[in-house]
Amino acid sequence: AKWLFQLRSAPGQQTSTLHLFDRFEALGAKKLCKWKTQTSQYKRTNPAAGGDRVAQDVFLVQFPTDVPDKCFMVAKHGDEDKVMEAASGLHAIWAMINPTGGNAAPLYTQAWTMTVEGWTYDLGDLVMRVGSVVIRNVAQPRGDDRGGRHDTFKGAVMEVEYLPCADRSESMQLVNEFVEVYCQPDGPTAVPVSGFRPATSVVATRGVGPCGGGPQSLHWQGRTKEYTNEHRAQQYVALFHAVMKSS
Repeated sequence: AKWLFQLRSAPGQQTSTLHLFDRFEALGAKKLCKWKTQTSQYKRTNPAAGGDRVAQDVFLVQFPTDVPDKCFMVAKHGDEDKVMEAASGLHAIWAMINPTGGNAAPLYTQAWTMTVEGWTYDLGDLVMRVGSVVIRNVAQPRGDDRGGRHDTFKGAVMEVEYLPCADRSESMQLVNEFVEVYCQPDGPTAVPVSGFRPATSVVATRGVGPCGGGPQSLHWQGRTKEYTNEHRAQQYVALFHAVMKSS
């Protein structure tokens, strides 16, 4: 199970990612590899089209250093999130059905991207990832790109993974105790990313027929309480909303 925290500095202080890395090493953690996530928001080009049956916002979430062959699509459907796991080629397919330029208007237009980059650390049963958050307004003309003017630093985040358990409720106390030790006495404040709740999977099934060999279709499937990468994708969409709210 994985937990996601925004790391906030005390008033008047600035916590650099280098300082955050040093705190892991002081606890005896071993640096493993670089870490990166990418979350892209797409907004409906014509919000009125499709009514309530069509999602207004769609997110594509990727974990290139952890799950490089997968891409996750997260869309609102009523009061809950629908999450679809697909191969990384989903990005290319999505670009084909939402072309930029030309005569045909795309169904969705990319609005924002959120990138998290940092390092992964190992501490026995715990794997920690910490990095900086950068957002970019893709819809806004970039103009003069010198100095990274169109990239906005939005603080740091920490992801804590407890390897022996896939149930978040069972690992909650242990993870909270670790985070408390990590942040004391002079570290940042760790704020859990809120808004997380079990999602519904979008899965492909064979069509009707004597051998089930008809064309594939999609349907919703209820989720178990075991933590999966689909839940993880949902957490990063919640992080995106938290970051944008603080902008």
